Amino acid sequence: MNTEQAHADIARLVTGNFRVNTYLVSCRKTGEGVVIDPGGEPDRILAAIHSAGLTIKYILNTHGHADHRLANHDLREALKVPVCLHEDDDEFFARPEIRKISAKELGLSVRDRADVRLRDGDLLQVGELEFAIIHTPGHSPGSVCFLTAGNLFTGDTLFVGDVGRSDLTGGSFATLLQSIKERIITLPPETVVHPGHDYGETPTSTLAWELRENPYITDFILAS
Repeated sequence: MNTEQAHADIARLVTGNFRVNTYLVSCRKTGEGVVIDPGGEPDRILAAIHSAGLTIKYILNTHGHADHRLANHDLREALKVPVCLHEDDDEFFARPEIRKISAKELGLSVRDRADVRLRDGDLLQVGELEFAIIHTPGHSPGSVCFLTAGNLFTGDTLFVGDVGRSDLTGGSFATLLQSIKERIITLPPETVVHPGHDYGETPTSTLAWELRENPYITDFILAS
């Protein structure tokens, strides 16, 4: 199937006290879709799904921090679909000592495990859309980006004009920059960046813009 011709409809909801960008990404032709990073307010997310007439196939988490997973359980129960998380974060944040540290850092925690453990290079078919899983550790060991139809959902790895924190447990600034250098900025420059929080001048950008304007890319990666 030629996924380059598939069109992704994208709706963004800002959810929870951490104001997470929750995305509903769907195939225009079939109405099949995914929820990316449900950061709370499950009833609101469900209302948006039903209003759009979508058939959700997966709940996708870009990483294991609780603020991006708060509505996982309720959505899984309501929609009867699997929760997907990279295997490294599913394992890491299930460790009792890590869960305790992370809960103290963020002020909240979740205990649910993934139904589908993602790996780098995995492909998920959703209608005519194909979601490629790109492992981008640094913010957390199992952080990933989801790439579909020219859209990159970066979670807390890359923001508009910024990068994610690396000071939380499991984070590494050097690893984060390496992920951006080797796994993200090698993608086509017209790729649209959809971050996990709206911290920039605009909610989205392109890799071309990030290559010009993001100081972490221009000063730390390209200048090295």
